[in-house]
Amino acid sequence: MTAAFFRAARRHPEVVFGTVDITAEPELGRAFGISTVPTLMIVRERIVLYTCPVVPTEPLLEELIAKVRTVDMEAARRRLASRPAVAGKGVA
Repeated sequence: MTAAFFRAARRHPEVVFGTVDITAEPELGRAFGISTVPTLMIVRERIVLYTCPVVPTEPLLEELIAKVRTVDMEAARRRLASRPAVAGKGVA
């Protein structure tokens, strides 16, 4: 994790920050469709809300955390339920 992640983790103790070694855990990488390292992925209530193959700047990371907190998760679940299932793609 970058210094920005460590600082954000200290500022937001209620948020879980982690890394996955997709070389050691290739199934996990495939399950989430990760093909580029690093990839930032934000998951809330087992739903992937954001994925981007970047190391975000600290201001961008703070902005993303703020935006994710405002997501209406009931609406997100309804949108997800209305999509056709994609073979091999799961929801976190």
